[in-house]
Amino acid sequence: MLPRLYRGELEIRKRQINTLKIFNDNVTEIQEGSEYQVLFNSGGHEFCLRVLLTQEFPNDKPILHISPAVAHPWVNSEGDITSAPGLLNFTVHSDLGRVVQAIIREFERTPPPLLSEQSNTNITSPSVPNLGLEAETMGRGSPSYSYNYGNIRSFSPPVQLMNQSIVFPELNTLSVDELQFLKECEERQEEFIDNLPQVQELNKVIDDFISNIEELADSNLAKREKFENLSKDIETKIQAVTKLAFENERLSTVYQSLSEKYSPKNIKDQLREAAEKSNVDSEHVAEAFLNGDLDVDKFVNSYIQIRSLNQTRKSKEEKLSQQLYNLEKAGF
Repeated sequence: MLPRLYRGELEIRKRQINTLKIFNDNVTEIQEGSEYQVLFNSGGHEFCLRVLLTQEFPNDKPILHISPAVAHPWVNSEGDITSAPGLLNFTVHSDLGRVVQAIIREFERTPPPLLSEQSNTNITSPSVPNLGLEAETMGRGSPSYSYNYGNIRSFSPPVQLMNQSIVFPELNTLSVDELQFLKECEERQEEFIDNLPQVQELNKVIDDFISNIEELADSNLAKREKFENLSKDIETKIQAVTKLAFENERLSTVYQSLSEKYSPKNIKDQLREAAEKSNVDSEHVAEAFLNGDLDVDKFVNSYIQIRSLNQTRKSKEEKLSQQLYNLEKAGF
């Protein structure tokens, strides 16, 4: 049992690694089964995303590191990706390739600034209210469109930020009063989130999924009557096959009985027993004649008939025995 479970875990790990190569380009294997890197371009910069897999993967989350380091809510100061939605919600049933693909698409769609460039400009933003608008995976999102929108107060901006929002450019057009109102009013937050291009795109994808599911359900319902008729037909044929199976078993038993009854060996034994019986009958006729129970004519007719029958049976039994002996000798 343990080798089977271990083999199953290895197969799951291998499948996860395969998804990394399927859903992403420029994947390089650094160390087989444990370390990979994915190269991609964003905002005129070339980035390297390192994927480290521990011994407990996929039960444990993968370790993702991007270099050079960037300023992004998903990335800490060391370049480790820690807050990506797919990574936060990663389970053994997730696809490693899709998680990495979603992260790369986010960086390609919104190129993040390099930490080195940000530190060189040394721009310090004024006090910004904690809007807590970090994207969170929505309850009805798909793996390819995972964003953190639910946890409204989960993100506090660092002290040093650019003057403009990177994740939500829509905030750049709001005044301080509007930002304060957005922070305090949950209805305004929901309205703001619903109007985000990412959310609208995600809702469109969900609506498409719903339409496809409804079409598939309608198609399945249209085939229901056909499937029910086929099911009844199959059930009828199963009953017929079952009946034929019972009949075949009965005939097989009859055949076996007849085969044993008319086998050459059994016929030989019956000829021998019949010859012995006719021999006994001839002796009974002779005793009856000697006792005076039969006249001469009757005795002669009966005795000759019985002895002829005896001789015929003995002759057939001897010939059959010889034939069987020859067949056995020839290997049949």
